[in-house]
Amino acid sequence: MQRILFEENAERTKIIIPLRWQWGYLLTYSTLLATWLLGTGWAILTLTTTIREGRVGFQGLYLVAWLIMLLIIGSLWWYLGRHVWRRWQYYMAQREILFFYADKLVVRRPLSLLGVTDGYARAHIAPFEFDPKTNSLAFAYGSYRIPIGITLPHEEAAALRQQINERFFPNYADQEE
Repeated sequence: MQRILFEENAERTKIIIPLRWQWGYLLTYSTLLATWLLGTGWAILTLTTTIREGRVGFQGLYLVAWLIMLLIIGSLWWYLGRHVWRRWQYYMAQREILFFYADKLVVRRPLSLLGVTDGYARAHIAPFEFDPKTNSLAFAYGSYRIPIGITLPHEEAAALRQQINERFFPNYADQEE
C-alpha cells in the first residue's frame, strides 16, 4: 500500500488512489467524444446554413413542428454528449481521491481543472467490500454499488478495504472477524 497516500487534518481524511488507464474504455469513449463533437459541429453548420439561405421551406404550423423536433433532438443530443464527456473524464483520470468528512464522502477523479466529482451522505454508506463484478472495492449507497480503485491489485484493495473499514466503520470491522 505504498502507492496509496493518506492525508489527515481536523476537517477531513484524504485518500489518494493511483489508477491505470483502461485502454479499451478510454479509446471507446475518446472515439465517441470525437464523433459527438464532429456531429455537433456538422449539425450547427448545416442548421445555420439552412436558416441563413432561407431554405427552410416550411410555413406556419410545419415550421413550429420542425422547431419543436429540433429542440427535442437537440436536448437528447446534448444529454448524450454530457454522458460521453463525463465517462471520458472518468476513464482519463489517473488517480481517485476520497475525501471522508464527518457527514459526507466525496469521490473525485481529477483531470487537471476538470474531472468527475460525486458526493455521498455518510449516513447512507455501507462499509467497503470487495465486489467480484467489478473486481474492485465498492460500497453500497442505497441500491447503488459504487466501485472504488478499479485498477488496484487485489492485495492493495484488500489492505485499503481493511484500513478504511477499521477507521470509518469500527462496528463493522468488529463483526468482520
